[in-house]
Amino acid sequence: MTDEPSYLVLGAGRQGTAAAYDMARWGDAGRVVLADRDLAVAQQAAERVNTLLGLQVAEALQVDVRHVDPGAISTYSKPRQNGTDAFGIKWDTSGLYRTANYHPLAEATAEQIADHPLPEAEEIIQSDQILERIKTIRSMDQEYALVGRAVASYGFFEMAQSIRRHEQFFVDLARSPDVVTTLVAKLYDFYASMTVRFLDVAGEHLDILELPGDDFAGNAGPLISPEMFDTYFKEPYTRLIALIKDHSPHLKVVYHSDGAMTAFMTRLIEIGADIFHSVEPLPAWDLAEMKQKYGDRLTFMGGIDIREALQGTEDAVVTEVQIRLRQLGVGGGYILAPANHIQWDVPPQNLFKLYEAARQYGRYPLDIEVFPVEKPVTEEPAGQTPRRPRPRRGTSGQS
Repeated sequence: MTDEPSYLVLGAGRQGTAAAYDMARWGDAGRVVLADRDLAVAQQAAERVNTLLGLQVAEALQVDVRHVDPGAISTYSKPRQNGTDAFGIKWDTSGLYRTANYHPLAEATAEQIADHPLPEAEEIIQSDQILERIKTIRSMDQEYALVGRAVASYGFFEMAQSIRRHEQFFVDLARSPDVVTTLVAKLYDFYASMTVRFLDVAGEHLDILELPGDDFAGNAGPLISPEMFDTYFKEPYTRLIALIKDHSPHLKVVYHSDGAMTAFMTRLIEIGADIFHSVEPLPAWDLAEMKQKYGDRLTFMGGIDIREALQGTEDAVVTEVQIRLRQLGVGGGYILAPANHIQWDVPPQNLFKLYEAARQYGRYPLDIEVFPVEKPVTEEPAGQTPRRPRPRRGTSGQS
């Protein structure tokens, strides 16, 4: 592989083709990927660039989704003069990740929580940038599925931990119900106002909307009991999703949680979620069983292992795609995707292999009889450093 930079050009029309050529001919690009909804168009553009250059520099990729970001996360995360964000939290940052180190309501009473100021939605979500993004996508003369990004990285459960302090909020769940209900209600009002503001601007253009993510489970199972979820979080999530569907009935709503979510699957359906992400492939739950039980009422999105398969060989990527299609793809209702953010430790060629394998094996009717049932057991090559654990949440959006 070349050490020269790689670039991605979205849209393989005349302007995209020219941009790819210029980056390789006059710039520093050692590799340019032309991505388009129409794979044939992307392939023709890549071939033209390579012919003009006399080099195999350009490659083709099929993309049929575009994201529309409300801009809220980048706006309210900016530190103010005192170093806090719009919630009053201070953060330590390490690479792409951050951890709260100051929790403004750690010692607050329920009354003080109720009085804690939060910004207005109009200050955070600016319509101009959103409408310009939509205009740009529409001008591409391709029909894309438009996904509205979440108005916040963290949902009620995780944002409350950051504001209150993680261990303190878990104590509150057991001993201070008035604190929990007051804080969650305040967050609901804030998230609801931002969501309505975003939908007022973009709702008619979107096909899918992400909710702020809440990890209610870890690798081994629930972080809180399902009964505690029912007590504190089920009603506000039900209200938020109902608010979205009352405003924009055509929208499909994505609910995100990491972890083995077996205990919460019926609850996701009951709150009104249409799509569940991230469907992490973990030993603690059986994805095929989840699909069989809930696949008629819930679409699964994710499933592709990012810790080993996407960091491994190209053959491992193909096997991973086949396994997840066998477990989750039968009968439809599966959006094949990584189970979390793609990061620097995933080789770029594995992403191309992921797309290629999805196109090759993901067309219906699925030939599941040729797909492996279980992932082959692999060992780290002698002398190789074991792959690092993946952080569970980034700063740039929902994980």
